[in-house]
Amino acid sequence: MIRRFRAITLACGLALNLTACGGPSETELLASARVLLDKRDTKGAIIQLKSALQKKPDSAEARLLLGQTLLQVGDPVSALVELRKAQELQAPDEKVIPAIAGAMLLVGEESKLVAQYGNTQLKASEPAAELKSALAAAYASQGDNDKARATAEEALRLKPGYANALLVLAGVKLASNDLDGALALLDQALASEPGFERAALMKGEMLLQFKRDAEGALALLRELLVKRPESVAAHAALANVLFKLKRYDDARAELTQMKKSHPNHRETLFIEAQFAFVDKDFKRARDLSDQVLKGYPNSVPMLELSGSAALMMRQYVQAEAMLGRALKVAPSQRRTRLLLAQSLVGSGQPGKAIEVLQPLLSANRPDGTALAIVGEAYLQMGEARKSEDAFARAAKAAPGDQQVRTTVAMAQIVRGGNSIAAIADLETAAADGGGVRADLALVAARLSQNDTVGAMKAIDALQKKMPDSPLPLHLRARVLQLKKDMPGARQAYEAALAKNPAYFPSAAGIAALDLEADKPDDARKRFQAYIKEYPKNWHAHMAMAELEVRAGGKSEVVVAALREAVQANASEPQPHVMLVNTLLADGDAKGGLLAAQNAVAALPDNLEILDSLGRAELAAGDQQRAVTTFRKLANLQPTNALFELRLADAYMALKDRDAAARSLRRAAQLQPKNVAAQRGLAMLAMADNKPQNALAAAREIQKNNPKEATGFVLEGDIESSRKSWDASIGAYRAALKLDRTAGTTARLHAALRAAGKSADADRLATDWGRDNPKDADFNYTLGDMALDREDWTSGEAHFRAVLVAQPENGLALNNIAWLLVKQGKPGAVAIAEKANKLLPDTAPVMDTLSMALEAENQVPQAIDAQKRAVALQPKDPYLQLRLAKLYIKAGDKTNARNELDGLTRLGDRFAAHEEVASLLKAL
Repeated sequence: MIRRFRAITLACGLALNLTACGGPSETELLASARVLLDKRDTKGAIIQLKSALQKKPDSAEARLLLGQTLLQVGDPVSALVELRKAQELQAPDEKVIPAIAGAMLLVGEESKLVAQYGNTQLKASEPAAELKSALAAAYASQGDNDKARATAEEALRLKPGYANALLVLAGVKLASNDLDGALALLDQALASEPGFERAALMKGEMLLQFKRDAEGALALLRELLVKRPESVAAHAALANVLFKLKRYDDARAELTQMKKSHPNHRETLFIEAQFAFVDKDFKRARDLSDQVLKGYPNSVPMLELSGSAALMMRQYVQAEAMLGRALKVAPSQRRTRLLLAQSLVGSGQPGKAIEVLQPLLSANRPDGTALAIVGEAYLQMGEARKSEDAFARAAKAAPGDQQVRTTVAMAQIVRGGNSIAAIADLETAAADGGGVRADLALVAARLSQNDTVGAMKAIDALQKKMPDSPLPLHLRARVLQLKKDMPGARQAYEAALAKNPAYFPSAAGIAALDLEADKPDDARKRFQAYIKEYPKNWHAHMAMAELEVRAGGKSEVVVAALREAVQANASEPQPHVMLVNTLLADGDAKGGLLAAQNAVAALPDNLEILDSLGRAELAAGDQQRAVTTFRKLANLQPTNALFELRLADAYMALKDRDAAARSLRRAAQLQPKNVAAQRGLAMLAMADNKPQNALAAAREIQKNNPKEATGFVLEGDIESSRKSWDASIGAYRAALKLDRTAGTTARLHAALRAAGKSADADRLATDWGRDNPKDADFNYTLGDMALDREDWTSGEAHFRAVLVAQPENGLALNNIAWLLVKQGKPGAVAIAEKANKLLPDTAPVMDTLSMALEAENQVPQAIDAQKRAVALQPKDPYLQLRLAKLYIKAGDKTNARNELDGLTRLGDRFAAHEEVASLLKAL
């Protein structure tokens, strides 16, 4: 073994010596590279530098120079790799950090740049100015223009006339709509550094976009190419301008030059992909885009082009994925947002499309195109009125846009003008080639007037324009449903699916028809078949979960469907949130917390997901983490009262009432009409024995919401807690004048009885029963109140009154059975068994049956029922304690001890721990 090790060592040494002796040395290769760089031969320099690194892989100087050169030729991804290696090899900070910062900017790592180097101070003024300029650009990209301006000005103090800093300041000027100021700064940058590529490119884009000076932009770019003939970005910009001007022959000539010099450069591939798109070769356009995205996964233009190509091929899932990524990188991109919305409408997600367009809809000047897409989305959802309104708003937002020309007629309809003339205008617009939007608007107008015949005629015209699309057939099905022609609707939905089997809205439409016909199994089979074919469609899994809920399916089946929805698309928040909510509602706090943590791992910045995490942490008893989560949310959205309310809940769980009160006050300041905040303050005041403060909160609700009963109900509750019965009666009567509900009437009833006004209470109950013969809520509430005061006779009477209106009310039956046991009356078992049939697998109902069986001395049967209750709700110690007592009653000490031993582990966390100890001692 020793001999072999030495032989390998000698062989390696010989190989190293041979390599070192062959060809130029690392020092010579470095010198050669510098000469080539002086001659602007970057290709040759890169070859020499890579050869130098083969000689000496740990050469910090070669790594640094290679990284700087790669950055110069427009390959920031590879540059960043080399520069970071150079930094590891102790390259001087003054040289390597500014270059790393520049590369991080180009690969879209602005946040990381600020976090890593925001506080770095370089000694030499020129490198410090370079770093400051990069940081300024990062701040600007994050929308912090004030910090960008201040940091760029720092760079200029360090290096007067520094072109990179001037470029950032120009961007800040442009962001504030100071076009001339931005152009002046760009001219300064170009005077300071002739041939400064980024300044020339930015000026060219501004001349083209804002000054409409295409020739000026072309001249500027050609001048740049004279100074920088190797600039791929300049060639690409020139080709793009020619492309936008539809001078395709000239643009193709430029592309030919780029393919000769830089065939695999991302800019070359991008221009080539654009031409593939124009030539309607959408597959090639997408393939070329995806090729670039492997190296530049956050390139917005490439993501947008790839998504657009997928959209044109009706590959809606892929389009949504690409355009969604683009929007995440650049949320302010209008075009990306519009394309994403179109893909969502195409894939049958109209609600999500409307959500995506909200920033364009809530702007000072709403976007006409966005509103037109919203109109289409609402039409797909069957919301004819909302669709009509959206088209009308589109007309106001873009009156000169031919694509929304038809919405002028829609606006006339909304204003209540001559609807006959308006619809005639729509028909003219549709006939004149106004595009499918005109036909969709016409469908919406006809449906808004309940003119199903006219709507069908408009759909006929739409179908001729969209022969391969499922949308016209889907709309036809919706209209047939309105006409109660369910067989015809089913046939139209099936025809839509024949056009595109993946079109989920039509599959959901058929399932809805099945449910309406009371055939949940058929609906279930429909979704199962769809999911088998399209397992990645999260909407289908969500629909399956909702179906199981409606059909009364078991909780585990619903949870399984939601887990599949999450797996189908982990980047979509809705399945995550519904899964967490379902688990928490089932009492599975541990499962809910795990699901929320997985959701945060997938979507760390989604506020809805973070909110579900905080709620899950609170449910799981981790109050401190919940506070941290909700405080983070409150900091992220400091004007959102909801997160302050969540914080208050978490603080209350921690028994930190002062902090809870502060959060509630902040919520009330943010949203003065928020009832929950004032109610919370009132409850805290009552807990602190400060009823006047509680009443002040109630009256604040009354002042801010004068037409709502809530504040008066709260005042009544406060006065009732003080036993100020006359005051509470007055408050409840004031509430009933605003909103006559069973709950408030029951509160008034209880207050009247407590005040000794039994006749008034009985009259109130009689009047309510006469006016609301089918309402069971009032008697149910009175029954609950009777239970609270241990008035078993009244409670039984009220719950039996509930059964008169609702004979199959399982909860009322359960309560009656329990009350019969408490009163020692017969008949509890039969009623409890009926409740169990109506509410199967419900632990409290099974517990009542066990009590009823025990009361009739059927102890073995009572034990079986109680074991079932414990299995259904194993974390309820009271159910276990009752089971232990039943075992004791049956003389089964072994099983009794097993149950009691388990309860002793809870210690004083279980309120009945002393009873547990006493029972164990007696065994």
